[in-house]
Amino acid sequence: MLSALRRSIAESSSQTICHRRMATIVQSKQTAALPSSQHKVITRKAADPVKPVYLTMSNLAGKSKGAKQAVALDPTVFDHPVRRDILHLCVVHYLDSLRQGTASTKTRAEVAGSRRKIRPQKGTGKARLGDRQSPMLRGGGVAFGPKPRDFSTKLNRKVIQMGMRVALTMKLREQRLGVLRRINWWSHKTATLSSRLEGLGWRTGTLFVTGEPEVPGRLRLASRNLRGVECKTVTDLVVYDIVKWRRVVLDLAAVNVLERTLGKGQVVITDSERVVSDVTPSSVEDAGEVEAST
Repeated sequence: MLSALRRSIAESSSQTICHRRMATIVQSKQTAALPSSQHKVITRKAADPVKPVYLTMSNLAGKSKGAKQAVALDPTVFDHPVRRDILHLCVVHYLDSLRQGTASTKTRAEVAGSRRKIRPQKGTGKARLGDRQSPMLRGGGVAFGPKPRDFSTKLNRKVIQMGMRVALTMKLREQRLGVLRRINWWSHKTATLSSRLEGLGWRTGTLFVTGEPEVPGRLRLASRNLRGVECKTVTDLVVYDIVKWRRVVLDLAAVNVLERTLGKGQVVITDSERVVSDVTPSSVEDAGEVEAST
């Protein structure tokens, strides 16, 4: 009976199966009749050229008599999309690298003294105790105390470079970024530099960054006793410095180094095109926060 049932199911299934030929794409007669000149041509719109960002040039020596000049900046470095999460990663990575990690405590095995049991286990009516190195007793070991360790963390180089771009962009948008032709001062006296910075509003929270191998000697001597003013080279600059200091002032050499290391090659600005004086005011970022204190 089972064999007859199986035979009937097989016959019914064979009748329902249909064999189809493979589908083929045949060009329609209307499409084939069209001449080649009437075929639709798809053209892609060319991308808009990347234009530089302009920033008003600052002056440390004194007020300029002529018209204000502007500095052309690479937008891939100074006009990057803001990523606060990247800034957080870079700041935490730098602060972790500053931790010494030298804190150390002794365990009960490292504390000197006899390992003799203090009193018998039973019969005294008191709590049971072991040796004098027990963490419960004064002068004993520490149960889970710190040991020397390395707190530094790993962060990819490209993430750090993006953090530099984001930090510079935020300073520019907050009008707290300034550019000088050259960071130099004519005297080594602190009073002269202090009075000039007071007039510019740069007396507190100003970081001078130079692209030269060393900070100019007179500026270093004049500023080392000023609280709230610091000078460093661009090779020592990190993301934490840009975030920490209220105002960042670069020279043209530092701008060239930053664009060479952080730029993406979409905009090439030569030395002759770096400083311009015939730029429309609408396209120039005002350095008002850098020029005057708020």
